[in-house]
Amino acid sequence: VGARYVAQVLKELPKMDVKALARKAVERTGLFKRRLIHVARKAGALERWANFSNVSMSKLVSMFEGTAIYEEALKDTFRKDLDVEGTLEVVEGIRSGDVEVVVLESGEEPSPIARVGIERMSMKMDIIPPERMKKLLLESTKARILGEFVHLLCVKCPKYLGIFRVKSLPEKPRCPSCGSHEVAPLKESEDIIASIVRKGGKGLSKSEERVWRKAKKYAKLVSKYGKTAVAVLAGKGVRYEDAEWVLESEDRITDRLFELIMEAERRALKRRFW
Repeated sequence: VGARYVAQVLKELPKMDVKALARKAVERTGLFKRRLIHVARKAGALERWANFSNVSMSKLVSMFEGTAIYEEALKDTFRKDLDVEGTLEVVEGIRSGDVEVVVLESGEEPSPIARVGIERMSMKMDIIPPERMKKLLLESTKARILGEFVHLLCVKCPKYLGIFRVKSLPEKPRCPSCGSHEVAPLKESEDIIASIVRKGGKGLSKSEERVWRKAKKYAKLVSKYGKTAVAVLAGKGVRYEDAEWVLESEDRITDRLFELIMEAERRALKRRFW
């Protein structure tokens, strides 16, 4: 998408219902779905370990449409994740002419706003001691990993258990139906997971077979290491082999574990570019 197209869209915004646009856009996001499930569980409308194997997440969301739970989840999303009021102020500024939309032809050079951001980041980096920076990175990684949402799939039944935040999981996650601890944390879409469940892990497409094989490997780690394995596998780009290496070095949720996860993520990043 080019800068001129973006500028044109911004100029058209004052003619649109921004709140309605924001609502429509938000309702399709995974973030809203997570908020909805959280609110539904909090309200008692969904059991903590409810089995969603026979329904996709999209259908589950549609079940709550028009309810107080749905509206509360929207409010949560708007309040915690978006700045609609700030957006409306900018749109009003564009409408009144107080805010001008222009395309800056900067070539390869950073724009004035980007330059300010770069300079501020440089200043922050300069004044933070290395040890303090290391601690900040560690705490940031810890918060990110424990705050990650993962889909849980029991590979024994198989059954889709739902979507859960890592930090909310018990030390030894298990399937409420069969009692197995062979539960796989996955980041794939709920639709592909639901399809695998419907087919019972048989007659799968190539993409489904790939996810199913991965799920069975991940489930072995969770069966052995519990919640710690889920945390490791929630890392960005972390593969089964990376997780094995981390868990063999540290099998408890400690600062050292998150340091190892950071190293595994660095290795994953290198794989992308080398």
